Amino acid sequence: MQRSTPTSRNLTDMDAVDYYNTIKDSYEALYSMEQEGKIDFLISLVKPKRKHLILDVGAGSGILERKLKKEKIIALEPSKLIDDLAENKPKNITIIRKRILDFHTTKKFDIIFCVTVLQDMKPSERQEALDSLFKMCKKGGKIVISVLGESNIDLSSLHPDKSGEIENDRYYIFEN
Repeated sequence: MQRSTPTSRNLTDMDAVDYYNTIKDSYEALYSMEQEGKIDFLISLVKPKRKHLILDVGAGSGILERKLKKEKIIALEPSKLIDDLAENKPKNITIIRKRILDFHTTKKFDIIFCVTVLQDMKPSERQEALDSLFKMCKKGGKIVISVLGESNIDLSSLHPDKSGEIENDRYYIFEN
């Protein structure tokens, strides 16, 4: 049986999880430097502390988890990108293989990161995802969201406490 290789045309028509599963082996080479820069910048804005409980929505290959090795993090990632981190994860990190819309918890988080995720969702699902993020954030907690600039997703109507541009993303920070 001959296995077909995805073309760039059918990659763009794929579900986001299928897409990331397809590019898993080349993800780090394609995106890690750019993502690391964004994550470093966003971390510097919210200054996580050891006592914080952090949710990383769309954890990808675990860049945030590798940078915040000592914080307690729940890494939410439905794709196989998280496999390498899962094999050698520190005990303070919990990996949950679900999409944000399928994740339900009574926990409240001090900081929620949602870096370059919303543009991979159907427009009809974005508001539900945003509602979930705000519901899971502690009072006084922070929600950090970035979206690809070319996606034209604008969250300024939600009145972020801080916003700006980093790399090719627009970022928003909300204090709950």
